[in-house]
Amino acid sequence: MSDEDRRSLKVKAGVVKRLRKELDMYAAEVATETAKVQQLRDAGADPHDIKYQENILAESSAMLPDTRQRLEEAFRELQGLVEELSGGMAGSEELAQAEEQIAAVQPLFA
Repeated sequence: MSDEDRRSLKVKAGVVKRLRKELDMYAAEVATETAKVQQLRDAGADPHDIKYQENILAESSAMLPDTRQRLEEAFRELQGLVEELSGGMAGSEELAQAEEQIAAVQPLFA
């Protein structure tokens, strides 16, 4: 196996890991902003403040589908590369890390 294959596998695994973290961050942000909007409504806050929080919530919510799509594309690419290289890389650290990322993300797309 070439160094280029190792590097490619490591980079693609890193992309999947980063996008998973990004997706989790946006999901948490949506939950937080939803709670803030509800809290403002319950407190009878100024309509301008409520509208501002709703805009923040909308921006965060809009990022979820895009991030999920990018994650799925990166996941499929990594899966294909692992299948292609698994024979020649058996036991390598890069392959183990890639398989770990696949196992972590696979439930999202099952």
